[in-house]
Amino acid sequence: MPRALAELFRDWRPDSLDTPPELEAVFSSGHSNRSFLVRLGRRRVVVRLPEGNGERLGIDRHVEQRVLELADRIGLGARVLHCDPARGILVTAYLESKPLRVEGIAADHTIDRLAAALHLLHRQELDVPVLNIADRVRAYARELQADDPLAWPRARRWLSSARPVLEQYRFGRWHTALCHNDLLAQNVLEVDGAVRFIDWEYAARGDAFFDLATIAEDCGFGALDRSRLLLAYGEIGDTAIERLYRARVLYRLLGVLWHLVRYRGASARTVPALARHEQALDALLRQGPG
Repeated sequence: MPRALAELFRDWRPDSLDTPPELEAVFSSGHSNRSFLVRLGRRRVVVRLPEGNGERLGIDRHVEQRVLELADRIGLGARVLHCDPARGILVTAYLESKPLRVEGIAADHTIDRLAAALHLLHRQELDVPVLNIADRVRAYARELQADDPLAWPRARRWLSSARPVLEQYRFGRWHTALCHNDLLAQNVLEVDGAVRFIDWEYAARGDAFFDLATIAEDCGFGALDRSRLLLAYGEIGDTAIERLYRARVLYRLLGVLWHLVRYRGASARTVPALARHEQALDALLRQGPG
């Protein structure tokens, strides 16, 4: 068992644990966390440890804990069992689940369920920090400009190309909602027929359309599926399409900058995810909102 896990279970002893913890699986490391599946007697838990500088990447375990506790109450998240914000450790119940597939003949029904889950999340009231994605983009850009002379020219080209959309987004009017902010397909699960979300480390109050955009982009939605998502969410018309387009551009731009910040010296060859974000961003800027 890795040292960090051994130290955790030395300091934290769950109630009624009379057998030593058993490491069952190491989930593939995420960009911000390392996750482990651990058996504690008859139950299994997920232990998340920080990967890299979480504060630098905008992660706050205390906020994540509060959001997760709310998400658990409303049926959208896993139960929090232990949290140590100072060490960046979070332990949650393991969700017996399968990935939520957004394809095939049931795609419309799945999109409707996603929209309903997002509606439920976005109308929750919770006093947590506000995240403006445009401000996060600018913060990453400043860091690259100051600290990474090799990556900065690449970042600057994308910032210049996306500048009109970035400015429209930055000064657009939207009411803050409680958002997940990292709704990749791998973070959306089906548990006993219900939609659940995992990996809440970027949760904050922000733009609801960024959650819609993340799902649409990461699942590869075409125009019809995006329209279906907007309709199911309760947004229709050209204004909604334009707003979703701006959020999609910001999602891809943020993805490019995030990978350049997270992986110093990254290239499209060494970090395939960076290449995917760049290709998608280029296509978005060429095609427009359609």
